[in-house]
Amino acid sequence: MMGRIALCGVFDIPNYGDHLFPLVLREELSRRGYAGNVVLFSPFQAEESFVENSNVHSLDDLERMHMEEPFSAIVVGGGEIIHWHRFGQKRTFNSTDFEAYPMDKVWLVPCFMKMKYNVPLLWNAPGIPFDFDADKALAHYLFSNIDYLSVRNDFSKQVLIDCGIPDAAIQRVPDTGFSLKNVATDQELHDARNHVFPGLAHYAVFHCNRFIPESEINNVVATLKELHDDGHEIVLLPLAYTHGDEDILHTIHDACPFPCLIPQHPLSLLEIIGILSDCEIYVGTSLHGSVTASVFGRKTVSFDYQQTKKTRDLYHQLGRDAFYVTDGNKLAGTVSDALKTQQPVDFSDIQQQLNHHFDKLFTLITQGNIITPNPSSQAAQFSDLVQKCFDAEYRSIGLVQRIDELNIALKRNEEFVNHFKPRAEYFESELNKQLNRVHELEELQQHPVKIILQNIKHK
Repeated sequence: MMGRIALCGVFDIPNYGDHLFPLVLREELSRRGYAGNVVLFSPFQAEESFVENSNVHSLDDLERMHMEEPFSAIVVGGGEIIHWHRFGQKRTFNSTDFEAYPMDKVWLVPCFMKMKYNVPLLWNAPGIPFDFDADKALAHYLFSNIDYLSVRNDFSKQVLIDCGIPDAAIQRVPDTGFSLKNVATDQELHDARNHVFPGLAHYAVFHCNRFIPESEINNVVATLKELHDDGHEIVLLPLAYTHGDEDILHTIHDACPFPCLIPQHPLSLLEIIGILSDCEIYVGTSLHGSVTASVFGRKTVSFDYQQTKKTRDLYHQLGRDAFYVTDGNKLAGTVSDALKTQQPVDFSDIQQQLNHHFDKLFTLITQGNIITPNPSSQAAQFSDLVQKCFDAEYRSIGLVQRIDELNIALKRNEEFVNHFKPRAEYFESELNKQLNRVHELEELQQHPVKIILQNIKHK
């Protein structure tokens, strides 16, 4: 069946995990007979990172492109993308600056497309990393218009429930990266791996990002040295260039007193998957590094120094709680235990859940099913919510102005204190001298002989 769908996600910045979602979705839909196009949309127009000849359109163009040739559905996800915050990201492999990334557009623009054009809106198991306590009414208004609500963990589901979405309307689906074994043959992965590191065998992969505490570098080097001394080659693998992985991994490379392998240029998705799919063990902070390695039967240890809930939940889901580490002092011992005792994960239940999820997506995309719009007046609701946002904005502006005024007053008071501080110190010194003199006189009054001697001394 021909046609096209819009897939909205984080495809315009170089982060390995985010680029797995189009790869997996296209493969799973194709296996079910979908012959249409999957058109990628992100906040910025770009060439898709890690993938050749793949264009990413700006979400600013989604409405215009829908008017020119309607999309049969809009799909959002995956990744930890359902939130309001704009965190710093590198936009390209070669960027040196971290720019505030408008993650909110990834899911808000599709919401408004749904409201305006009633095009089916489907979630592809994204995550919600934060609650929506600041405005649950607005969140409920947005979430209740989505035709298929699927999220990848219990915390995300609870956020939706807290925003008034019925439990029965929410599907909890494993991260779609668990379907990676379907995207390439063993030979294709071998060839991709061999293209980067010819003859690579019996090796361990390590990954971290720029957020690793400097105090943990020595623990990492010690862990990698034990692996090296045990006969493993060490591969330092950047996965999220948007988080500055390559710079910190070069720092670790230079700190290791033994040879380590590190890619000399950004790799393709297939090359990264190829390296992770045949390692003896993956050690690192990337959720999708752990997902990829575990799917191919590899041992994994999470070094989650940022203590992210999504990664802790992942290791609990995999039954690998004992191999989830936040303290670098425990890293070497945990890696050693994993090599000795860790067993492969049985993914049959996870794969069954994902098959059901992709079956559902395929049906909704090809049949164009939509939910019944909210019975209340959406126009009136939207009007009230816009007024509330404007009111909050004006209150914020007033508070900012008041804070500026208080800061100016505080600065003037500090200048006043600094101006009179030397005088105050002088008077305090003189006061202490006089108090000491009074104390001496009080003692002399109790001993008349001392007074006579003191007077003779003064004369």
